[in-house]
Amino acid sequence: MFRSAGSRAGDDGAGRAGADEVLGPAVDAVLDTISHDYGPRSLGTLKPGGILVDVVGVGVDRTEVTARAAELAVRFVEFFLEPTPAVLTDFAALIDGHGIRPTISETLPLTEAAKAHELSETGRVRGKIVLVP
Repeated sequence: MFRSAGSRAGDDGAGRAGADEVLGPAVDAVLDTISHDYGPRSLGTLKPGGILVDVVGVGVDRTEVTARAAELAVRFVEFFLEPTPAVLTDFAALIDGHGIRPTISETLPLTEAAKAHELSETGRVRGKIVLVP
């Protein structure tokens, strides 16, 4: 697995997240799973001809991102996946086999779901927020 990082702290975090190799600026592809300003900020890390793939589908104005991507000679696309039982089973197997190691940012009781939502909306959470009973 490869992961891009723009700082030493990002390099260390990428390694802990399971990246085999950490890439600096000028990457071929960025997978935006965060939204907010992450995708537009990531456009500058792409090589000419690179691609930004948005899998969230909400957030910033897609028209502006598409126009900025064209100015930088990169592509912007949106990708949607239907989370079927088969897809979720495959993901669970990857996680169980340590092929994917999610980064947990916060663990909160379910009673603090509103706080978790507020944290998530900041776009600054590094990792996942887990709610427990």
